[in-house]
Amino acid sequence: MKLPLLIISLLLSSACLAAPEIRGTPQDLRGLLHPAESIVTIRGSAEETAYSDKAIVSLIVTTEEELLSNAIDANHRLRSKLHQSLTEAGIKGANIKSSKFSSSPQYGWMGKKPKSYKVVNRVTISINEESQLHSIAQLTDQNREVEIANTTFEHSEKHFFNKKVKSKALQDILEQKADYEKALGVQLTPIGIRGDNIHYRATEGAMAIEEVVVTASRDSSSNFESNFFDSGQDKSFDEVIYEAELSVDFRVRPQP
Repeated sequence: MKLPLLIISLLLSSACLAAPEIRGTPQDLRGLLHPAESIVTIRGSAEETAYSDKAIVSLIVTTEEELLSNAIDANHRLRSKLHQSLTEAGIKGANIKSSKFSSSPQYGWMGKKPKSYKVVNRVTISINEESQLHSIAQLTDQNREVEIANTTFEHSEKHFFNKKVKSKALQDILEQKADYEKALGVQLTPIGIRGDNIHYRATEGAMAIEEVVVTASRDSSSNFESNFFDSGQDKSFDEVIYEAELSVDFRVRPQP
């Protein structure tokens, strides 16, 4: 009875010794059990040029009188006159904004009472037609107390153009995908999107105009009001390019 048991034991030992030994890190072992899939990344890009459809013109209204109260009253009357003239020119009253408080620099020396008071106020006008800018220019020509401080531009269809360039970038990726599948005989299945980078920048023409305007402003802006109200303003451009850069990861499989 002991002999058969000995034979069975020897056979089991031989089987154990014949089994291959698996070594390696946990990552290596996982790779043996679940081979890594082939993943490729296709990148696409697109751009669209757009023109700003809204301009915001800032006017500086300056009045100077011997008494501060008179200077404030004069400034208020002049701004009311501007408001009326601008509405008559077809600009909506809601698009004409006046700062709530006036700045009143006082001129004197060593605490002495100034001989006069200068009151400065700002009026911003939102326009969407060149004829409206012409009306504003006429008012500045007719009133020496009024000057144009700066003009900024806005584009009201940012969301539309962001969506448009994103769709074009995705279409670019899909066209590349179709080319690869046809040329290589594989099937590409999307598994993720990376690098959703959508932004806009000024065109070369807009940059050139901005440089001319900035240079002229630096050469001519020597008074307090221009320096005060121009400081801290965000740059804007009348023509911009919207750009999108996307990346899509695809799983690679043989064609069925």
